[in-house]
Amino acid sequence: MRKVDVCVIGGGAAGLVAAISAKRQGRSVLILEHTNRVGKKLLATGNGRCNFTNVNQDLSNYRGASSEFINTVLEQFGYEDTIRFFKELGIIPKDRNGYIYPNSNQASSVLDVLLSELKALKISVLYEVDVEEIVHQKNSFEIYTNKDDINSNAIILSTGSKANKVTGSDGSGYDLAKAFGHSIKPVVPALVQLRSDSKVFKKVAGVRTDAKVTLIV
Repeated sequence: MRKVDVCVIGGGAAGLVAAISAKRQGRSVLILEHTNRVGKKLLATGNGRCNFTNVNQDLSNYRGASSEFINTVLEQFGYEDTIRFFKELGIIPKDRNGYIYPNSNQASSVLDVLLSELKALKISVLYEVDVEEIVHQKNSFEIYTNKDDINSNAIILSTGSKANKVTGSDGSGYDLAKAFGHSIKPVVPALVQLRSDSKVFKKVAGVRTDAKVTLIV
């Protein structure tokens, strides 16, 4: 059984940043990713331009049973910390009405610097891994997969939501969380496309504008 200090389940943006942070603190780190590459959904963020953080992070923008918990998270790592983190990796930020993009306007540049840091820190990634079961021992976790079995002192679960199965966000992380006694609130789409038979709307796909919209059904 492979032994590590920290096992990160999920190789999206959050998982990659978590892995880098843990490794910088001197921990041995392994990332488990169940697709054939990491950062797939990141490339689609912000219509391919990657708005990697947002200046407007007050509590009114978040939903949850505990505002205290949300505050704690944002105080530990807010948008300024995110900007600083990526600046250190070489990303020059650009502010567009509070949305923070890389100056290149390319999501690929954000993923490139994360992959570069993974390589520099020698963080291992196992691809096409399905986590079948996690058993909590006294001081560690045993993670059983379709490939290797891993013993880890800590687990970071960063599997994403159920937003897009193609990019790896298929909701499988919910079952892993439930197995440890977490309750999951019913999930619904938060950001979705509108579909129309009219061809004219295809020309403006991905265009962002401030507008007042009325929908008549």
